[in-house]
Order: sequence, then C-alpha cells, then structure tokens
Amino acid sequence: MMISLLLILVLFEQVCVSPVTRIVVLPKPYEDNKVKAVINEKFFLTCFSQNQASTSSLKWLSPSGQPISNDPTLRIYTALNNQQLMLHFEKLEPTDAGLYACQGVHDGLPDQVKIELTLEKKISFHDTKLEQFIKAGQDQLVQCHASSIPGPEIAWFRHGINTNLKNDHKYQITNDGLVIKNVQIEDEAIYLCQASVTSTGEIKRAQINVQVMHQPIWDVKPIDTDGVNGQDIVVRCKANAKPVPKYSWFRNGIMLVGERYVFTADSLRILKSNVNDRGTYTCEAENNSGKISANFRINILVGPVIAPLEEVRVLEGNEARVKCIVREAFPKAQITWKYADTLENISPSSDSSIEIVADSIEDSNDNLVGSWSELRIKPADRRYNRNITCVASNKAEVNDRQVRLIVEYKPTLLINSESKEFYYSWLNVDSSGSSGSSSSHVSRGASVLMTCIATGEPKPQITWFFKTEQIKHDNVKYILHKQQLGLSQLEVIPDGLEDFGDYQCKAENTVGSSYRNIELRMATSPSLPPMLVLQATKPESVNFQVTVSNEAESNGGLPIHTIKAQWRFLNSDWSNQNEKNFPVTNAERLLVHVGALMPDTEYLFRVAGVNKVGLGKWSQEIKIKTLSRRQPEPIRVLSQEDCTASTKCYIEWTSDSNGGSPIRDYLVKWRRLSYKDSSNKHVDTNRLGRWSDVVVIKAPITNYEITSILPNSFYEVDVVARNDIGPSASQPFRIRTLPGQIGELEAFRKPNESVINRIILICGSIIAAIILFIIIDVLLLMKFDCGLLAILTKSCTNQKEITIDFKPTPTKIVQHTNKSNHPYKPISQTEDHTGNASIPLRPKENV
Repeated sequence: MMISLLLILVLFEQVCVSPVTRIVVLPKPYEDNKVKAVINEKFFLTCFSQNQASTSSLKWLSPSGQPISNDPTLRIYTALNNQQLMLHFEKLEPTDAGLYACQGVHDGLPDQVKIELTLEKKISFHDTKLEQFIKAGQDQLVQCHASSIPGPEIAWFRHGINTNLKNDHKYQITNDGLVIKNVQIEDEAIYLCQASVTSTGEIKRAQINVQVMHQPIWDVKPIDTDGVNGQDIVVRCKANAKPVPKYSWFRNGIMLVGERYVFTADSLRILKSNVNDRGTYTCEAENNSGKISANFRINILVGPVIAPLEEVRVLEGNEARVKCIVREAFPKAQITWKYADTLENISPSSDSSIEIVADSIEDSNDNLVGSWSELRIKPADRRYNRNITCVASNKAEVNDRQVRLIVEYKPTLLINSESKEFYYSWLNVDSSGSSGSSSSHVSRGASVLMTCIATGEPKPQITWFFKTEQIKHDNVKYILHKQQLGLSQLEVIPDGLEDFGDYQCKAENTVGSSYRNIELRMATSPSLPPMLVLQATKPESVNFQVTVSNEAESNGGLPIHTIKAQWRFLNSDWSNQNEKNFPVTNAERLLVHVGALMPDTEYLFRVAGVNKVGLGKWSQEIKIKTLSRRQPEPIRVLSQEDCTASTKCYIEWTSDSNGGSPIRDYLVKWRRLSYKDSSNKHVDTNRLGRWSDVVVIKAPITNYEITSILPNSFYEVDVVARNDIGPSASQPFRIRTLPGQIGELEAFRKPNESVINRIILICGSIIAAIILFIIIDVLLLMKFDCGLLAILTKSCTNQKEITIDFKPTPTKIVQHTNKSNHPYKPISQTEDHTGNASIPLRPKENV
C-alpha cells in the first residue's frame, strides 16, 4: 500500500512540477508529433526557442541519438540561421525516416522536442514498357509495375477509363500486370494501368499500346496480271501481320533476283517486260508467327503488228478488195475498218455495197496469234475514192494502218462560181485602159480570164480549143495560167468580133475524156437605167435612193461599179449640169446625198450606171424644189452619255442641216437631274433642278467641256443651234458623271442652298462692315473730337490735319488754327515727294 502511494506521488511530481518545454519545431507537426516528407525531395526542419534569452545550446539528434553535423557537404546537415537551427536533407531516402530530437538548455535545465519524420514516395512506374507485343492464341501478360509509399492500388482500363477491367474469364489482374487469356487480334488496343494512393489522393496512369503478334493475313492478295510487252509490270502483295512480315518472290519455285526486279514493301515491279516473263509466280509473307503464300500468273500481252498495206486501184463499177493482215498479237486482235477522213466505221449494216470477210483462227492460251480481214466494195464508185484505215486492237494496244483506195473514173467538168458558163469582154479600149472615151480607138480588147475545173481519177489534163483548133500559149492573145491537173485558166485578149464565141475545155485522163463549151460574150454599157426615188428634201440638200440591177442582161454583162448623178436648174439645159460619182457596193440599193444646193430652188436630177465598158442609159428626170431657209435642225450628239471624270464632262455634237443659212453659234445649258445617295440609290431632283447660265459657242466649234458639276449624278444638257433665221428645236440629252470624293452633306445639298449661303455671306459681310465703321468712328471721336462720319461730311468746326503716310512711316499730324472764315482750308497742293496725304480734323477746344 505504501509503495503504491509513493509511485502516485512521483508521477504527480513529474506531471505537475516538471517545467514546460520552450522549444518550437517547424513545420508544425500533426498528430503524435509527426512530420511528413517525400522521398527523393529536398526537405528541412527548423528548431528555435520561444524565449531566446533563457534558452541556449540548440542541437539536432539523429534517430540513433547522435548529434547531426553542421558540415554542408553532407547530405544531412544542420545550419544556424538567426537563432534558428535548421536541419537540412538534400535528398530524402527511405532510411531517413525516424525520431529526430532538437535539444537545448532552458534556465539551466535541459529541454528537447522530439519529431517523428515519416516519409512518403510518389507513384512511379518501372519495368513497364509503353509498347508491348503479345502472341495470339495464348495467355499473355501485359506488364505494369508501380511503386509508392504507401503502396499503390492497381486498376486496368481499356479504351479509356470507362472500361474498368475485372478478373473474369478474359482478364486476370496480378501484381506483375494484366493477364489476357487466349489472345486474339481483337485484343490489340490501348490499355491504361492506373496506380493510386487513397491516403494521399495521388493517381497516375501508364498508357500501354498492346499489339498482338500474329502470322500474316492477306490484305492484298496477288492476282493474275496482264502486262504489255515492253512495259513495266506491277503486282501488289500485302499482308497484315505483327511484327511486319518479310516478303519473298518466286517464279516456278525459283526466287527472283536481278536488276529487272524491283521490290518494295508491298509490290513487285518487272522492268520492260517481254514474252519470256510469262509464267506462274509466288508471293510469300513470313514473320516469327508463321508465313503464307499465294500463286498468280503473269501474261505478257503483245499489241497487234499490222503488215504494210499497198495502194488499191479499181475502175468505177468494179469490185474493190482491201486486205489487212495482223502478223502477230496476244491475245488475238480484233480488226475493224474506218474512213480515215471522218473516222466513220465501215460496216455492211450501214452500206449495202460493203462486205467484210475475216479469218476463223482460234485464240491461243500462250502463243502469238496472227489474223486478217478483207474489205470488199461492190460496185465501187467515186464515193470510195479515199483513205481507208485498218484498225487492229486487243487488250495490249490499238494499232492502225492507212491504205489509199483509188476508184478511177473519167473526168467530169464542173460549173460553179469560179468556173462559169460564159465570160464577158469588150472592144474599143484605148491605150490608157479607160472605156467609153471619145478618144478611144479599136485596139486590143479587154482581157478576160476563163477558168476550167475538172474532177477525175487520175487527175485529168485540160486543153483549150477555139473553133476546133487547140489554143497554144502565145503571150499575146492567149495566155495560159495555172496549168495543172484538174485546173486551167485561159486569158483571152480579143482583137475583134471574131474572137468572141464558144471556147471548148477538154479534160482527159486514162479512163476517158469530157468536153464543155465556155462562151465569151461581148459586154456593153448598162442598158437598164437605175431607178431614182426621192427620200428627203432640205434647203441645201436632197437624198435619193438608187436601185441598180445585178442581172447580166441589164448591166451589160459587167457589174455596175459607179452611179453618176447629174442635176441642173430647172430653167437651164444639161450642158450646165453639176455631177457627182457614187461608188457602188454589192448592195442593189444605194443612198445618194447631194448637197451645196440653193434653198427654195427648182432642180432636175438624173442618174446613170457605169461599168467597165462605160456610161449606161440615164434614168427618168425628177424635178425637185429645195426647201426655203429656216432654223437649223436639232443637233445630233456624238459624245457618250458616260463622262470620263467626276466633276467635268466633255460633250460633242454635229448639225446635219443648217436650214439653208450658216449656223452662227450654239447655246449650251445644263441642269442636274438625279444623283446617288449614300445607299447608292438614285434621288430625283427634277423639281429642284435649275438650268445653268447659257454658254454661247461660236461656230464652227461643236464641242464643250462642262465643269464644276457634281460627281455620281445625271445631268440634262440642252444644245441649240442658231442661224440668222432662229434657233433649232430643243432636244436635251443626258450625261452621267463618275463617282467621286464628296461628303454626305454635299451629296444631299439642294440646288437653292448655294443661293441661301451666298445671301447669308453677303449679309454677314455688310453687318461686319457696319460694326467696323462704328468702331473706327468711336475711336476717332474719342481721340480727335471728330468722328469718321463728320470727317466724311466735312462737318468738323476745328480741324487738325492728320498726315497719313501710305509708306511704313509714322503718321504726321498738322495743327490748324482758325484764322479765317473758312474753317476747312484746302490742303496745300504742293508736291509731296513722300506720298503723304493730310486729312483735316476739327481741333480740340482750348482748355
């Protein structure tokens, strides 16, 4: 009993009497004086006293009770910093965990604090490859090793974290990783190995690409291939396998080697193949899981080789035969026929004269094959006289050869616009070559070129005859041109009437000959006068429509090239006529304008046609009276509607008739019609438009440049021609300016705004002048007792003379005394070389 009482007293003394420690350790420990740190990281503990004056000799003790050195070269050392003793760990290791003590002396008594250092290790993966290969058909382990302190929990996922794998018939989770049972190709995927520590909340994942190793499976299996002789052959062979397979190529069991064979990852290329490359080939794909092979056949195709074709000749009406022979081809060539010029197929179904006969040779599996085809035409006529193409084709290529089929026939003479039935010439041609002249004399006639064209096979030879005699080239009367097969031109220069008549053109070849008469006729001046119809009458001009005939009987055999117009006063004769020539084009109707006539005057008009022979008959005379003098006709605008600038526009015009009196001048004015606003819409200003001032343009000027107009606007322009009789009728036209740089205010400004602005400006100027006048008057009144108004009205009683120097010199003031009855004494008229002027002012009153 006594012993128990003593023990209780001792414990009470230890609890109640022992002093409280003054030492503090940071970081502040949590439960049971524990401090956490992370392995492989730097860390330090700080020890200091709450009462530095009463505590001394701080030191750190290791878990083994040994003082820790202050040598900074060690991994664990202490350091004193401002009365604080720090314990440094440069890199924490698992063995550093334990109970550390910080000791000191407080008021002469020992004092200490013990801290338990507990260590944690972050999650790390080791011996875990991010790409792993497993074999198909077996149970395989996907390795994943993770470590941490505290130890981690492991979970597995496939295709993302939503597919948590559990232990079942397919998967088994072990300490070394994930076991996949009976691996198949479908098990190839991205797997996640997840390590987590619940107490720290740390989590990490390793993404592992799992690939299933399997023997090759065909992706692209080689197939029988046709190659073309002389060209490269490419055969594809591709297998899916893990790891990637190795390919080998064989022909008839022998591995392919040599420069002609080019191997790639999934193909074989045979360079410049030939018929010897035909045979059975093998592609083999192999890896460490197995191998597969496939056989295929290569056939070498040979394009058709066509034998040369010779020209075929046949008389018209007989049977034509054209044979095409293919010497070799593989496979057998198909032969067809075409016309070379149109590429139209030749077939019995479209032409009953056609028959095609072909061979009956069967195709061979390996050997080259020849073939032929014969085209038969019965009866053959000149339609088949053309190039014919034999086309031979097979799977290798398409070849062709042309052959000329010539169907011979006797010449046929043509009549067309070049080779006519008759030609014209004439006599009475003077040496200068003009016709119809009074001084002309009978000499050589006008030359004429006659053409003869013939078709035939062979091409015919052409000769000329006149009155049964063959014409020879003499370079005087007869000149032969273009003397070639199928074409001849004869130039005839007649001497007299005996050279006119029928000429014969003869065309001849080996098949036969043909004749045709070509008549040389005598040409005359036009026998049918033109028809004259009045179109319009003006004071100084008239317009006619003249109709001429193109018929040979009417124009004398030669085309009318000129219309001669004559006119005279009604009371005169044709010896005093005026005349004018008008060239004739191919048209039958010609518009004739005769000007420079007198107003209000009667005339007689007539016209006649002129050809190379001379002047023809005159038309019926027409009496016409010109109009009296009057105002000019409205002007005709020559310039474009669109201007070439934004603030100016060039306009040009002409006047078709001056009304019988010379135009004196032109009156030009304009006004704005519309403009485009900021939204690019037209704004009509017709009601607000105001005509500009009239600009007078003296004749003969017929152009003007309008300036100071606004951009992006339509303007109406009126140009009036004026003569002594009066102005022409008004016929306004539009112009449009280009867009330009104008503000919104300017774009919407009304025409009358400018007038208002001017009135405001004038009124403002007047008010400003009045104010300035009043200021000057007040200043002069204050200084000289005589205002500006009094000076101007000469009402000042006492005067002072102020000399104002208009040069930059000081103003001179002259004092006047009132010595006479003339208070306003005139200024001295003596010459002042300084240019000063004196202004009399009323003197100040005497004080």
